[in-house]
This record gives sequence, structure tokens and C-alpha cells, in this order.
Amino acid sequence: MTLSEVYRHGKDILTEAGIESPAFDVMCIFEFCFNLNRQQIVQFRNIHADEVKTAKFLDLVWQRANGRPLQYILGYWYFMESRFKLGEGTLIPRDDTEVLVQEVLALMNKLDRPKILDLCAGPGTISISLAKRCANAQIIAVDNSKIALKFLKENVALNKTKNVAPMELDIICDFNKFNFNDFDIIVSNPPYIPTKDLKSLQKEVQQEPRIALDGGDDGLRFYRAIAKNWSKFLKNNGYICLEIGVNQGEKVKDILKSSALECVIVAKDINGINRAIIAKKVESVDFVE
Repeated sequence: MTLSEVYRHGKDILTEAGIESPAFDVMCIFEFCFNLNRQQIVQFRNIHADEVKTAKFLDLVWQRANGRPLQYILGYWYFMESRFKLGEGTLIPRDDTEVLVQEVLALMNKLDRPKILDLCAGPGTISISLAKRCANAQIIAVDNSKIALKFLKENVALNKTKNVAPMELDIICDFNKFNFNDFDIIVSNPPYIPTKDLKSLQKEVQQEPRIALDGGDDGLRFYRAIAKNWSKFLKNNGYICLEIGVNQGEKVKDILKSSALECVIVAKDINGINRAIIAKKVESVDFVE
């Protein structure tokens, strides 16, 4: 088979399997297996394909056809122009999260040496994206998954962001073990899918770690924990910046207000869906009679 024939065969497999973007996915797998860029693929399309590489390519194509996420197949993905190592047990970065990162960057740019706490940091998508754009920031990235922390540390090294410090903590119950304070910003893309909705997710999403998706009975468990137990680590007039799920905006606002946090921004994603909430810690005032 020629390279062109191998490519078309892979595309046909993904098309018949109902994969949403068969041409894109098969091209990514093709480049990965044959170590050719798109220009070279066109240039050498009539060259006989290496049999070993073809076998690997078809194996990965069938994995994709059976619902394995493309990002796990490749072992990496890009977010905001940075490359992240990924694998089973890690949350896959999504473009929607760029909205949250951009809002945090706008706040950071007003500060001299911003001190940031990233809760539920996963493989470091948010922390590293912020660190690369603000070299004088100090960022602590917290997660309780050993697998996620492994990839987080690898991604810190890969992206050369020495100003990101990984830490293993469960944000639901380990807040009393946290010995830092006076953060300018707390940022989080927490699990926010209601437990009952997990089974209805796309096949690919269901292969991501449940611990990174399951937000409890109503999807709001982690927002409550962050507002109640982590806002105390903020400076007065500091900010909590959160990614939210569809139709969660008003409920998350109410949760934040209950902890003396004043919602100042609700940011929409490219589809016009409320995707991020920015809340300010209201400075306490002592009244004198």
C-alpha cells in the first residue's frame, strides 16, 4: 500500500465508526506514526508505506474508532500553544478553559509578583499557561491524583516553568494541611458534572478519570468546598476564578456570596455559554459603635 492508500483506509475506518472529525484525527495519527508533516505526506503520497509503521497506524486508528481519545493515543496535546504530556488518568485540556486563563491573566497583569493557587490542577494546563505568560508569578498547583501529579511534574519540566510548584492535597478535606496564605488569586477548573450525568457523556469523555469529572450529586460539591474552605487563603480584595458548567452560573454565584465573595465577572466562551466566574473577596470592616 502507498502512503496515500494507507491514509485513505484509516480515514474510511474512522468515518464508518462515526468519529466526529475523521480527517483531522487520522491525519494526527498518520503524522505520529510515519513522522511526516502534511507537506511531506502530499509529496511522498505514492511511496510504498513501511509495513511496521502501517501496522502501528492501523492499530491506533482502530483504537480511535473504538472510542479511545485521540489525546491519549498521541500521548500529548496542545493548549494555548503549549504542549502537554497526557495519558489515561489525566483530564484532557479543552479550548473552553482558555476563557478562564485569559480572565486570570488580565488580573495578573495588574500585579507586580502575583501569587497564584491552582486547585484541581490536573496535568498543569492552567498553571503552566499562566506561568509561561507571567514569569514573575509564584504558582502552587494542587491535585490529589498521583497520576495527574506525575504528568504535572513532567509538564512543568517540559515547559520549563520553574515557578510552578506541584503539591498533593485533596481540596475537599486537606485544607487544614495547607500552610500558605495571602494569595492574590485562586483559580480552579474543578469537577462539575453531576454524578447522574456521567453515564450520558460521550464515550471518549467517559474514558477520562472520574475523579476529574464527578462534581457530586448536583455538580457543585467542589465550588462549595472552594468557597467555604479555601477563600480564607486569599488576600483581602483577592480573586477566586472558576470554570463552570452549562447552567451553573447562578448557583455558583450564590455559593460564592455565602462566603463573602462578590461576583464581578461572568465570562462567556466562544459559543456564548457562561464559562468562567470571577469573584472578589470582600474586605472585612470592623465597625465601631
